[in-house]
Amino acid sequence: MIFHYGTEIPTRPVTPPLDEQSPRLTEKETEILRAQIRRNSRMAHDYLLRLDLLLNKEKYPQNAVFIKKLRRKLELLMDENDTFRKVLWSDLQKGRS
Repeated sequence: MIFHYGTEIPTRPVTPPLDEQSPRLTEKETEILRAQIRRNSRMAHDYLLRLDLLLNKEKYPQNAVFIKKLRRKLELLMDENDTFRKVLWSDLQKGRS
């Protein structure tokens, strides 16, 4: 039989619930938004590199179907990031006042 101190027993981390009625974002919501902004930025960078390679170096036609798909995905990522940044900025402004 093994005895443990109360501090040695693993416990489940308590996560605060996400509250949509609150005027401010919780720490977890802010962390989620920042992680998603970083992830989207990396993906957008990859799409830009692919487009640069295909259009400028490989000289593919600009109206090729897969080029249009890449551009559309890039546009969606940038729009999503803009929205996330606006939400974070408005939350920061609420905190200052």
